[in-house]
Amino acid sequence: MPNSFAIILGDKIKEAREKIGLTQEDLAKQACLSSRQLEQIENGGDTYFYSETIKLASARRIAKILGLAEEEYLEG
Repeated sequence: MPNSFAIILGDKIKEAREKIGLTQEDLAKQACLSSRQLEQIENGGDTYFYSETIKLASARRIAKILGLAEEEYLEG
């Protein structure tokens, strides 16, 4: 899946996070992100990221913590 066309399915990430009982703040700390960055991954937006590539890399890091496969949180 080409990175430039990947769409992050933030609702899937949020659902997985809530399923295991983590707050946004807890997960953000584990992934070395700010709570606002995680919020933008889950709900959209990109003002807290330097680029879409960095946002995608951050989403991959979060998904790894949550145990999600790419096809579960990326569309593209």
